Amino acid sequence: MMFGLKTSFRYAFSRTRGQRATSIMILCGIAIGLVALLVISAVMNGLQTAQLDQLRNLESFDLIVSSDTLTASQLQDLDQVETAFDFLETNVLIVDKTSGVSSSTRVRAYKGTDGMNVYRDSRMSESLYILRGNSDSMEGIFLSYTMVRKLSLVSSDDINITFLKPGKTATIVPYTAKLPVSGYFSSAMTEFSQSTAFMDFDLLAGTIGGEGARIGLYITGNQNKVIKAILALDPSAQVVTWQEYNKALYSALTLEKTLMYVFLAFMFLIICVNLKNSTRRLLANKQKEGAMLRALGLGRRRVNALFLGQGLVICLLGEILGVVLGKIVIANIQNILAFVDKVVYAVTKSRTILTQIPFNAAIGNWEIAIVCVFIFLLSFVFTMTGCRRIYKSEIMEVILNASY
Repeated sequence: MMFGLKTSFRYAFSRTRGQRATSIMILCGIAIGLVALLVISAVMNGLQTAQLDQLRNLESFDLIVSSDTLTASQLQDLDQVETAFDFLETNVLIVDKTSGVSSSTRVRAYKGTDGMNVYRDSRMSESLYILRGNSDSMEGIFLSYTMVRKLSLVSSDDINITFLKPGKTATIVPYTAKLPVSGYFSSAMTEFSQSTAFMDFDLLAGTIGGEGARIGLYITGNQNKVIKAILALDPSAQVVTWQEYNKALYSALTLEKTLMYVFLAFMFLIICVNLKNSTRRLLANKQKEGAMLRALGLGRRRVNALFLGQGLVICLLGEILGVVLGKIVIANIQNILAFVDKVVYAVTKSRTILTQIPFNAAIGNWEIAIVCVFIFLLSFVFTMTGCRRIYKSEIMEVILNASY
């Protein structure tokens, strides 16, 4: 076994008939193709993961619970629940009394358990930033700078907000209140900043009523286990997961990831064609040596195994090199993009957006393993097929003519 591996390695990188150059070309081709696959997959995974994390932090949390009996304090005590808080939201019409510009938006309010400031929660603060004002006591309304520009507000402006509140003679009636802009925020999601404002929970509940309040949960474990625990406390509770709350966007991201894998599959196809042709040339170079080994008494099966090992050794070394280079590129993707930006600026005198996008590239070891195993199996199949085709000729015919 050890003799066969050593012999396969020596044959793979022998100097005769350009064997070493061909082997190195195949090795580098596998490595470069693998690096491209890993980097593309890592960047796409990183972008999608960042977007989904922002959705879970800001828009929908991990779980949203509607219950007539459960409280945030009760859910806070459940296993694997990191944070539980009441939240209330409603759609309103905001009008700047100075400019007269109006905009429909959503007002949200959070109320943590035991006096906790939800805006300072570790998960919330990853994507939501209070830029001005005191989030502990919201006396007015907090707007994003995006909304401020949209309404043409200045710092001293008050705004008129039209709510729909329960009425005495009608189900709901419009109610207009004048509130000062007491703070500003920004978020990692442009869509969220454009459509959301914040108020104090008690103030909003006193205006529209607190019957529509729900409980938001950040969890650290398996969401199915947490859902079962919630339903055990209140079987009539309604639990909405972040995937269900963002069903349309989540489906779009899932489709995007599927199309990404289809694109990578085509890259696999290109790599496979090159691998097949290169393996055929590699074996053809050793056709005469294989015939001589058979003439010396080595069986056809042993010869095939020897040259099969030669192809697999090259493939394995190419994969090792590709994985190492791929991990290095993924770990330094921001520095590489910054260098590319400098080169582009030196040539065109204009900046790119490459350094403005946070590429949090990440790829799991299982994804790397799947890609490597797939390439290794393809190499095995192509090498095995090539061995059977090339070394099925008669020994003397090959030795005399070195033909197929």
